Amino acid sequence: MKTTVTFEIDTGSLNNATDAYLAQLWHLAQANPAPISDRDAGELAETIGREIIRRWLKATGPELHAHQGHHHYWYALAMDLKATCDGDVWSIPTDGGAS
Repeated sequence: MKTTVTFEIDTGSLNNATDAYLAQLWHLAQANPAPISDRDAGELAETIGREIIRRWLKATGPELHAHQGHHHYWYALAMDLKATCDGDVWSIPTDGGAS
């Protein structure tokens, strides 16, 4: 016995779909038996994927501390010069390092 199931996907209203339904659509688009050269199948998967990414980015807060003004000083002292700090005083090794 063989059964054929057809889905109609309104890509113009993906922004109104629930997260669960959108996830189901993603799985359907990926399970599509169309050949890799099928333009419509590729565009469908990409459209659904972009909506998923849009939602993920909207819900993900920005990185606030990845780069800060003092990072280059810390890196130069701690990594390049191998300096250490005991609270208030920095010590820079002179053996093969900075003087």
